[in-house]
Parts: sequence; C-alpha cells; structure tokens
Amino acid sequence: MLLKPSGEHRYTVLDDLSAISLAKLTADGFTPCAVVETSAGNFQAWLKHPAVFPKLIGTFAAQMLAARYNADPSAADWRRFGRLPGFTNCKPKYKRPDGLFPFVQLRSHTGKQYPMAEAFVQEITALYEAREQEREARRLQASLSPQRGPRLSNLSLERFRTSSKYNDRPAAADIAFCVAAFANGMEETRIERALEDDYLSRDPSPSKRAAYIRRTMTKARDWASR
Repeated sequence: MLLKPSGEHRYTVLDDLSAISLAKLTADGFTPCAVVETSAGNFQAWLKHPAVFPKLIGTFAAQMLAARYNADPSAADWRRFGRLPGFTNCKPKYKRPDGLFPFVQLRSHTGKQYPMAEAFVQEITALYEAREQEREARRLQASLSPQRGPRLSNLSLERFRTSSKYNDRPAAADIAFCVAAFANGMEETRIERALEDDYLSRDPSPSKRAAYIRRTMTKARDWASR
C-alpha cells in the first residue's frame, strides 16, 4: 500500500536508497525522521524540513538530494508516494518462490527534523533562485534580436518588476532587465543608475547595495554576451 502527503508539506522522501547511501545521508547531518525498508536492502528515507516547501522548491530539493545520495531520480518530486509499513511490496520482481511478497518494514522513526535542516533550506533556496535566474536569462536572451528586442526607450526596470512573469521574484526581474539592457546596447551607467534608484533591499548599507548591483550586472553581462 502507498501513501503520500496531502498538499504542500515539509517532507522529502528519497526512494531506493542502499544501506551505504542511507548511512552517508545520516553521517552528513540528514538524519531521516523515518526509514522504511521496502524490500531487502532497499530503503525509503523521509526527511523533515523546518517549514513547508512550495511545490517547485520541494521538487528541486528532492532532485538535489537524490543526486547526492544515489536515490531514484525518477522518484524525486515534491509529493512522492511512500510505502506503508506492515503491508507487502507487490512488485512482480519481488515475488518469492512461494508466491508471497515481502513485508514493508519500519526500521526507524523519530519524527524529528534532520540536524542540517536550517542550513540546507538556505542552500537549496539560493540554488533554486540562481537556477531560475539563469533560465530566465536564457529565455530572454533567446527572445531578443535587433528586430524583435524591446527598444531602449521602452526598457525600464519598473516594467520588469511589475510583470506577472516575475511575481514575487524581484531579483529575477532585475537580472532580466539587465540582460535586455545589455543586449540592446544600453550604457552601463544608465543600467547601474536604474538599479541604484530602485534598490530592492531596505538595508541602508552602501557596501551591500554596491555588491548587489555589481553582482547582478556581472551575471547579466555574461548572459547577454553569449
């Protein structure tokens, strides 16, 4: 019998882990809140995060962890089915000579989040945002040409910030604006001034503001020149 969480949740399940991968997972600070042995030597590990993950980030986190610990990549998504202990695993390949199937067994359960939880959430959120910014830069770059690209007179940071495409992703909007501006020949001083005049953060630190603007423009310049 299979089960899965209802709606967005704070868990990741890694499927088809070996005993070696399971030991490494725990040694690295990702101690599962539950471990289920679905067949001899094959395990599912449930990880409990500090907070609920949105669906896209939940899938991204599952994919990253599956790649690190040799779990089944096809089973890495935000709401993966898990096997319920006490029932049998009726996949044909596990059918025994006597016609019966192995029981699914609960090997451990604490209900606690893993020690690396806070650090991992920060890491995965930053990696996801970076990936989305790169994807958006690629899409924008592909859509721009001297004939098709927006004219400089129509390019504005506000236009990108208010676009539904970048809803709740102002940093991605800034990257997209800069890529479009570089691709269409806007002067760097003008791009920098746009970011300066409408700086995202309320933090008054001039050094942090300068670092953000420099980092955003560098990323955008690299993408626009490819």
